[in-house]
Amino acid sequence: MKLIGSFLKLVRYPNLIYIFLTQYLIQYCVIIPVFHQYDISATLTNGWFFLLSLSTILIAAAGYIINDYFDINIDQVNKPARIIIDRVISRRWAILWHTAFNVIGVALGFLIGWEIGNPLLGVTQLFCSGLLWFYSTSYKRQLLIGNISVSLLTALTVLVVGFFEPQLYSKINAINAPAVYHLLRIILLYALFAFLISMIREVVKDLEDIKGDARLGCRTLPIVYGVNASKDVSYVLSWILIGLIVFVQIIIFPHRWYFTIIYLLILVQLPLIAVIRKLKKAVSPIDFHHISSLIKLIMLTGILSMVFFIFYF
Repeated sequence: MKLIGSFLKLVRYPNLIYIFLTQYLIQYCVIIPVFHQYDISATLTNGWFFLLSLSTILIAAAGYIINDYFDINIDQVNKPARIIIDRVISRRWAILWHTAFNVIGVALGFLIGWEIGNPLLGVTQLFCSGLLWFYSTSYKRQLLIGNISVSLLTALTVLVVGFFEPQLYSKINAINAPAVYHLLRIILLYALFAFLISMIREVVKDLEDIKGDARLGCRTLPIVYGVNASKDVSYVLSWILIGLIVFVQIIIFPHRWYFTIIYLLILVQLPLIAVIRKLKKAVSPIDFHHISSLIKLIMLTGILSMVFFIFYF
């Protein structure tokens, strides 16, 4: 049981649940309801869509494994109690699981692409796998490149569902055009939300891990430009995200989506303001860890807002 528990921690099973939830909500609460309104059928059946989510989850799990594999020295300073590789799971087994998950995940991507008539879509999953490798081995120690890489991958969790729905970008005609353009706007807005909230969290995590990162020669934002400058970046990104949500609220107000507006205000915007306030007072790794946890909760509430589309379409 200890081995299973350690393995689940290694692959960050709560984050994998987030990925699964995100992709299922975008497919079954957004894409399919809008398609039904215009009498359009989704390309992927339930079984094939499950395999798409499984592909994404396996690649993400492989990324978490290889990240911990190369982060042992940093984690000995930042999070010594959370080290799993070399203590519970050997390096050899970690690499084997990483390789197996990547191979299966990427292969599923190409298989699903072949099923819908475009095998090259598998390159999307291959790109994610490669980016996770370079992030773990190099990018995360470089100024902003690591933060942007993770944020891009978070956004791709949303976008990949659209990539594997060819009706969103091929054979657009007078019949399906309204549904296509509507869905593209929604998907892009959620992808932008995912990118921005992930960037905020990545900067906060760099503030939390500054001690170990500095000892290992990393060039993260707090190390290069200081804690205050990093906080300023988080403030700006948070206000941009709040502004984006206000923009959405203005758009949906004429459609009387009042409950959605209130939901976003209470469970997304106000917590983001709380993040800004807490950041101003934060000084210790524990402070930044609590803020990171709050941001993760905001990610969840933002994702769950997709449920409202079921009631409006």
